Amino acid sequence: MTADVEAGILYNRSGRRVLALTNDFLIGLHRALEKECGDKSGHVLLNCGKRWGKNFAVGLDGEWSQFYGSPSSDFPMAMFHSLLIQEFGHNGWGVLTIDYQHVNSGIVSLSLAGAIMAEIMPDSSSQPADLLTAGIFAGILSHFMSRELNCIQSQCAKNGFTQSRFVVASSNRIESITKSITSDTSHDAILKLLLDSANA
Repeated sequence: MTADVEAGILYNRSGRRVLALTNDFLIGLHRALEKECGDKSGHVLLNCGKRWGKNFAVGLDGEWSQFYGSPSSDFPMAMFHSLLIQEFGHNGWGVLTIDYQHVNSGIVSLSLAGAIMAEIMPDSSSQPADLLTAGIFAGILSHFMSRELNCIQSQCAKNGFTQSRFVVASSNRIESITKSITSDTSHDAILKLLLDSANA
């Protein structure tokens, strides 16, 4: 990172502007949305994250393509995998693990250790901590996979787990299982619901 102190601007190593947010700001954003939007606040956070994730992915796509001299669509999967994990770590969002076990069924599972929102959100919050991050995953993968995807948080580190977990699939499939999910539904159960929806 480099900084223009007089202008108050941060730049990443590719020269793109970076926004740094404090923990207090992020907590305040969640609280304000819960107060203003009630039960819909999670939906708002998810959609904000998705829109931001798509824009972020467009920037990443350009940076990677310029640096490596070829379109990112030509990258081997292992290279894309490695670059995305590095990007999350570089931005301080946590240690990302991507599981492609069910990719042929249209499902990608992600795990995030040290997820920033899970670490700073108070226990009193009624929402899963990482909804903004879930939206970011949906936006990034929608861009790079050239299809409309959505993401559901299937496990939250705030609830005593070692990591937060997420499942990405098509928006229609995510929507089809939403009513079957409660706060007690496990990651494996959510994954099974999605797999069963592919065979329905």
